[in-house]
Amino acid sequence: MLHKLVVTLVLLVAVALVTGCAPQITRTADPSEGDFYTEEEYQKLNADQQKTYCADLLAAYGDAEGCVSTAQAGLARESAAIGDLEGVLAGLTPQLKSLRSEVEGLQGQIAYFEGLPRMYMVEKGDFLYKIAGMEEVYADPLKWKRIWRANKGVLEGFSDPNLIYPDWELTIPRDWPHSYTVKEGESLWMIAKRWEIYGDGRLWAQIFDANGDVLGDPDLVRPGQTLTIPR
Repeated sequence: MLHKLVVTLVLLVAVALVTGCAPQITRTADPSEGDFYTEEEYQKLNADQQKTYCADLLAAYGDAEGCVSTAQAGLARESAAIGDLEGVLAGLTPQLKSLRSEVEGLQGQIAYFEGLPRMYMVEKGDFLYKIAGMEEVYADPLKWKRIWRANKGVLEGFSDPNLIYPDWELTIPRDWPHSYTVKEGESLWMIAKRWEIYGDGRLWAQIFDANGDVLGDPDLVRPGQTLTIPR
């Protein structure tokens, strides 16, 4: 009896091995999600499971190849765009250098003009024509009238504007005025002609247009009127 039982168990084990009833794994790997079997797990799969798993691997590999191809095409486009931008930049570089040089030059001029004196102490032998011609003042003696107009409080009452005395402190205007007070006998053309206004009498219409609420007639300007000077 015992002998028969042993023989039966041996036969059952043999049948189990032949029919694939060996120990199986309990999870299912999905290569499309980046989940793969280990070598040990793969060896525990039956033939059908291995076949299915290999098919899934091939499909995932195909998808990966498609992604790589798409990425390579995108990279090629980006590389071409970068090349185009580099070409544009190369063309702009000389202009940029030129503009930088101009900016540096303007900054130098600004620094120079900001450093010019706004006041001048009269010395013996000075007169307005001479002062205006000084390099640090206007470097143009013909501009002496602006010094005279800016210092009416000091010079008013003197019949000769060049009659000045040592130690007098004179204002040297540096800005471009945004307003102007009309003097006796002046016209818009005369005002526009002043170098500190526009330096061109033909631009009088700009002053007239900016002062329509004050001036009804361009030929009728009165002393003491304060006019806006558009810039």
